Amino acid sequence: MYRSPIITVMGHIDHGKTTLLDRIRNTRVADKEAGQITQSIGSTFVPMSLIKSISKKFRSFESSIPGLLFIDTPGHEAFKCMRERSCKIADIAILVVDILEGFMQQTKECIELLRESKTPFVLAVNKIDKFHGWKSISQSFLENYNYQNENVKIEFEKRFYEIISELEKFNLKGERFDRVSDFTKEIAAVPISAKTGEGIPELLYILAGLSEKFLKRFLLKTENSCGVILEIKDVKGLGKTIDAILIDGKIEVGDYLVTFGKKAKITKIRAILIPKQIQDIRVEKTFENVNFIEASYGVKLLVQDTEDIIAGFEFFLTKDIRKAELIAKDLEKKYSQDFTIKKEEGMILKADTLGALDALKNIFKDFKIKYCDIGEVTKEDILEASINSDIFLRVIIAFNIKSSEEINKIAKENGVKIISSDIIYELFENYMKWKEEKKKELLEKELENVVFPAKIRIIPGYIFRASKPAIVGCEILEGRIKGDYDLFKVEDKKIIELGKIKEIQDKGVNLSIATKGMKVAISITNAVVGRNIFENDILFSNIDENSYATLKKYENILSEEEKKLLEEIKEIKKL
Repeated sequence: MYRSPIITVMGHIDHGKTTLLDRIRNTRVADKEAGQITQSIGSTFVPMSLIKSISKKFRSFESSIPGLLFIDTPGHEAFKCMRERSCKIADIAILVVDILEGFMQQTKECIELLRESKTPFVLAVNKIDKFHGWKSISQSFLENYNYQNENVKIEFEKRFYEIISELEKFNLKGERFDRVSDFTKEIAAVPISAKTGEGIPELLYILAGLSEKFLKRFLLKTENSCGVILEIKDVKGLGKTIDAILIDGKIEVGDYLVTFGKKAKITKIRAILIPKQIQDIRVEKTFENVNFIEASYGVKLLVQDTEDIIAGFEFFLTKDIRKAELIAKDLEKKYSQDFTIKKEEGMILKADTLGALDALKNIFKDFKIKYCDIGEVTKEDILEASINSDIFLRVIIAFNIKSSEEINKIAKENGVKIISSDIIYELFENYMKWKEEKKKELLEKELENVVFPAKIRIIPGYIFRASKPAIVGCEILEGRIKGDYDLFKVEDKKIIELGKIKEIQDKGVNLSIATKGMKVAISITNAVVGRNIFENDILFSNIDENSYATLKKYENILSEEEKKLLEEIKEIKKL
């Protein structure tokens, strides 16, 4: 007896992976995904009867395989780990490439993952309907191709083989599926349109044919019942359920399920639910209750206890509790360190699934990470984040997790920032944005009482009051002045302190700051015209050691002229 081959659908973001599966099963999962990007690994079983029905538009065939089980993987860069996990459980893959965009960053990454895991794949060259001048008449690519204008054919062939040639960079050979002479040496490339359905009959035919001819010996069912947990979900009327892919063997009500959460977990299966055929396990709401199911299949499980079970981990099945305990010990050795090691300094990463947590680690790999965890943000997380010495690490990054008002309040009181989103690539953007805003806020606070370098000249003929306070017209020769700045001048190599700027005015309007080139009136406490200040006097801002040190620390905010003036004042005052 054979199981269904597991087929992972991979490719760059927006190249049409989920839309391709939508076309096959005639659903709209992609429209329901946050940010229009597939962010969990969905599974879809397609029975061989339907594959034969669709493929007969191209060619009829016979098969002893029960069907194909598709896994849709995210294409965003952050989801490398989820794609890697899919590669490891896949028997064959579809690599979707946009004919207009060609190989992109994640396309190349997918090929590397497929090569590393030695997973055979078919190239689906998508969006041919967007090709200039292309006519979409039939669902069969070959039939449609014959209807095209000769110029369109020439341009199409040119672009198609430009994409095929990209494979050579990976020491791989490719060819259009109907021109392949040896499927063991050449990768079959099928031109398709997930939107119109063109090429889908040929693609399914190739997948079924390759599975039948080359994979059957790997598809023989074994007694080693195992799979992968996709998601833990709350379902109305059912409570917490486990979405999973049964990779091999058989699953039966009453079996012991052994997996790893934050520790090894053994629980008993109470019920097995399967979606109607041609549906995605993530979105189907009507399930059929069965006593057992054989691999490969996407299932929803009800177990005695879901606590500590984490999406993304493998699971094993047995009817023997002693064997279950031995498996649990092995898993404990394999995974326990992933959740027990904490570093002294670093941000905290939280996610709802293991795959998402892997993706978060990939995004923030260049930052210090204290620890990663699955589940809601807790008071302990906030406390751990708050003791970081680096203020920019007092942050908790939470993917697909909503924090309660109480948790948000505690975080605010402890100076911890919780950055959360259900779109994973936004988390990095939002963190960097917050970091820049925090830097700006801290800089403004640190510069609040700093005196900047300034050099001004008292303009002759603009003495408005001689004293109490002296009011004079001045020109800002360099730098900037603000209210409350102390001023000094140099006379016979001696520093004469003059008092503070009380007010700055321009044509009767009060100003908080005056900069280079401006001519303004200023009032100076303790200054007396004719005694300690005179027309044409050059005055400086009275910078102390603290202001000098702070300005040197942030000297990139000063102009070159201001930097020179700062050093001039330093030399005068011997700071």
